[in-house]
Amino acid sequence: MRRPKLTVLAALLAALSSGAVVASPGSVPTYEARYDVEYKGRRVGESVQRVVHDAGTSTYRFESVTSARGIARLLRPRPVVEHSTFELVANGVRPLEFRIDDGTRKGDDDVEVEFDWAAGTARIVTSTGRAEVPLASGVHDRATLQIALMLELEAGREPRRHDLIDDETVKRYTYEVDGTETLETPAGTHETIRVVQRRDGSSRHTIIWTAPALHHLPVKIEQRRDGETLTTLTLAAIDGL
Repeated sequence: MRRPKLTVLAALLAALSSGAVVASPGSVPTYEARYDVEYKGRRVGESVQRVVHDAGTSTYRFESVTSARGIARLLRPRPVVEHSTFELVANGVRPLEFRIDDGTRKGDDDVEVEFDWAAGTARIVTSTGRAEVPLASGVHDRATLQIALMLELEAGREPRRHDLIDDETVKRYTYEVDGTETLETPAGTHETIRVVQRRDGSSRHTIIWTAPALHHLPVKIEQRRDGETLTTLTLAAIDGL
């Protein structure tokens, strides 16, 4: 299908969302989703992602636990665990804290990020030391990058550029809506919007299929490079949407 024009994107989303339960205004959908993980066509593990709301502090928590299976466990004997605490503000979601345990014994890729919006600084701790990066409005961590995309599509808006901090650098991602597609997954058949995510300066790109009936939760994610599919996540089970 041809890529929809910006002027018809809202109508396209509305048509695919027919019969879906819409999230309450000013809220972030909460859920638990399990994905099958493949690398170059071979299943290598699973990823469980969940979003919960802490009513006491008006914040949200995102957790992703990705566990390797089979021979892949030799490289990642422990799960890769990501945690994010974030809040909903007038212009979208805003990260407060992020950390990742890379699942290895050495932890070379472990990262902790504290977003100090009052000071306009992100304080970052990695295996090589500490750093501070200036914060600009709209900067995300890995979790809020996904949540922001879901909320933009839910509102019928064309996805825009987003900046990401998950180490000592700021990376810019751009998005392009690339049509619609019906996908068969272990969690059922879904009508989806296909979105292409690109990072400035990278030879890789990611294709994200989001389901309007699930508040635009990604039901499939593929990372590709030079025409080859590297990593694929496919929705296997969903609870809460």
